[in-house]
Amino acid sequence: MKKLKGIDGKLDEAWSLLVKLRAGLKCEYCGTTKNLNSHHVYSRSKRSTRWLPENGVCLCVSHHTFNSGFSAHKTPLEFRDWLVKEKGEDFVNDLMVKANTVQKFYKADKEQMLEELRIQIEELQKEG
Repeated sequence: MKKLKGIDGKLDEAWSLLVKLRAGLKCEYCGTTKNLNSHHVYSRSKRSTRWLPENGVCLCVSHHTFNSGFSAHKTPLEFRDWLVKEKGEDFVNDLMVKANTVQKFYKADKEQMLEELRIQIEELQKEG
């Protein structure tokens, strides 16, 4: 994945860090603390949820991409079943509705989102 510059890149980086911090810097599936990725439940191409922390799950690289037994990308049905078990059917359905809502963000909207992500990051870093 190429790194974006500007506000979108800053939002991507803040979102990714926040997802990892919210998970306690460990894979939410297996608990490892090594090689962590922030996975978008609904594609990052869906702008309405791209930077929504709830749309992120912290997974080790194996459970994000490479494991043929369970990974968000290789076994999407198993991933969804696990997500429903972990977060609940209502959570997954509500997130799907948000992901499928067309959303246009202006620069001021993005700056506000970035500030909110940074505040949440600071709070978690103080706790940790």
